[in-house]
Amino acid sequence: MNATTYANPIARGGDFADPFVLRHNGQYFLYATNPDVPCWSSFDLVNWTLEGPSLAPGLFPGLWPFAPEVVYADGAFYMYTSPAGYGHYVLRADSPTGPFEPVTGNVGHAIDGNVFVDDDGSRYFYWAGDEGIWACEMPSPTEFGEPVLTEIHMNGWTEGPFVSKRDGIYQMTLTGNHYLSRGYRIDAAASDHPLRGWRPAALNPILVGADGPATGIGHSSTVIGPDLVSTWIIYHNINPDATRDLDIDRQVGVGTSLMALGPSTTAPAPKQADVIWEGLEQGPSVPGGVFTAELNLIPASADATHGFEMGPNLSVVADAATGLVRSSAGHTIPLPSSYRPDVLHCWVIESDGAMLSVYLDGRAQFTDVIERTTDGAIRAIADGVEIGWCGLTRTTRAAADLDAVKPVPGRFWAGEGEAGITLAPGETLTHQLHVQQAGPVSVNVIGSFERGDELLLHVGAQEHRLPVLETSKLLRFAVFLDDAVEELMLSAMSGSPRLQLVEVTSAPSSLSATLPDVAVPDSSKVLLSAEVFDDFDLTARVTVNFSATDGSATVLFRASQLSNGGEGDDPLLGHDFFLGYGIEFTPAGTSLTRHAYNRAVLADNAWTITSGTHDLRVTAHGSSIGVEVDGELLLSTDTATQPCSGGVGVRTAAADALIAQLVVTPRH
Repeated sequence: MNATTYANPIARGGDFADPFVLRHNGQYFLYATNPDVPCWSSFDLVNWTLEGPSLAPGLFPGLWPFAPEVVYADGAFYMYTSPAGYGHYVLRADSPTGPFEPVTGNVGHAIDGNVFVDDDGSRYFYWAGDEGIWACEMPSPTEFGEPVLTEIHMNGWTEGPFVSKRDGIYQMTLTGNHYLSRGYRIDAAASDHPLRGWRPAALNPILVGADGPATGIGHSSTVIGPDLVSTWIIYHNINPDATRDLDIDRQVGVGTSLMALGPSTTAPAPKQADVIWEGLEQGPSVPGGVFTAELNLIPASADATHGFEMGPNLSVVADAATGLVRSSAGHTIPLPSSYRPDVLHCWVIESDGAMLSVYLDGRAQFTDVIERTTDGAIRAIADGVEIGWCGLTRTTRAAADLDAVKPVPGRFWAGEGEAGITLAPGETLTHQLHVQQAGPVSVNVIGSFERGDELLLHVGAQEHRLPVLETSKLLRFAVFLDDAVEELMLSAMSGSPRLQLVEVTSAPSSLSATLPDVAVPDSSKVLLSAEVFDDFDLTARVTVNFSATDGSATVLFRASQLSNGGEGDDPLLGHDFFLGYGIEFTPAGTSLTRHAYNRAVLADNAWTITSGTHDLRVTAHGSSIGVEVDGELLLSTDTATQPCSGGVGVRTAAADALIAQLVVTPRH
């Protein structure tokens, strides 16, 4: 690795369980579940320095403070933690490194508390309970309102909520399964309201590593990067001795779409701001008016105003004497009653070249047309004010997400989120790549493709034209990636193909696999083949014996990330914990199912498997899957777009199965 890349885990041996990162005055502070909650600091999110314990010894005798999170508010730092999961305490300090002292007793609310401050200044507290994620409003940093069940959960054990806001949409990441499980994983959810209406993301889980070098990944937080425009998700993975290491990945989002570009083994390191200045009043010029800037200012007295100027036509100040934020464009916004004039305050200014938005301490102040300003320099208004960290990057969060470098193998939106993008003939999409491992791969393009469409894929020195011969939702390209590959381009040669998602996976097997007969006992879930397949014909002879009316036996394919559930690797709790597809036989019928640590029925049939042996044939080609039993077509779908490849396996519940003469033949 070099200064432009990093390798996960970025930190080992410190037991970084349940990591939370606070950004304050241009610096990062990391907290994790440990008896004295040690604090680490960083300026780049990759290299961390231990600052020491943030809690006094013995503050919670015999109890580990779980999942500590810290929020800055008007000169004070507030920590929220749940000792051993027995309800939350609020602690206060004058420094992000502590020492933190309790300012409340036990306020309850189980475990894994998260504080979200909305852009209107409203506060909300989220935590995990047996029913899923709970929330309440917070009248102040130490007060908690009436609990509300958000009704978002992860099909069992659910914890680790973290809430942010993007483009007016509330975004939550949350973690499920037991923390000791390989299949500990991170989901996302979105809502138009902070307390209700939460809906799971389409691509859940957004991070899972049951098959990977880092397993048991979860309990995340997110933070803005040093460049002010990138977002990073911070999470832990588990080791055989149950200690946890620290990992980060780029997180991107557009509207209701939230995606983590990982889990990665290597990736491009977080960038610094284009311009950084400390102790100087004069900032950089902003030609073109597209930028994101942050100014941290510390008034020396209660009488000092503070703010910024942008060129000769715009100035914005916070004035404690009048209790207002005022702009030369005529905006007047009341300061909150909790406002302290003599502590550090953070201004954020965002401009896309047309509209300019201003935030003070995370609260939205105003949005106005950029014509009220000029292309002049940003300057802190600093009479009687100490200037802290100030930085500027000449782009926006939305543009930075579209331009983010994608670690591959991995997946990413083809355009601006899950809605996809339609290409006219001659139009091209370009994505910057970071190749984690050189070798042959399958580039799977998911969208909507009609007969007559034609795509051209260009990667490195390779070009592949693919005419669409029949309607499909999934097109595949076989390519070779080496370390020099930096771009992937997709061009429409004809038609109007609509592209939604690109997934780069390991190359599937090109050889047929004949597997030995296997008897699968009750309550099992196993992969029968280490080979990975995408398009194939599968034949087998299947015998199933049910021991209960709710029993099932499922032949798995394109399957990966298999995990059981709970602390004891319970196969029943983890019955649906895998990615892939299944032909599910039950006493009530037969179904074609899709799994992403849940179960969705793509097609079903009332045909029931009887005693004796039955001939099964599965044909998978692109997004189309067909299932025949004893020569009769029972099930079919043309919506099988994810996952794109994986192994073959079997799972059972209240049943046992015999799989014989199983042959998988790749389709070319």
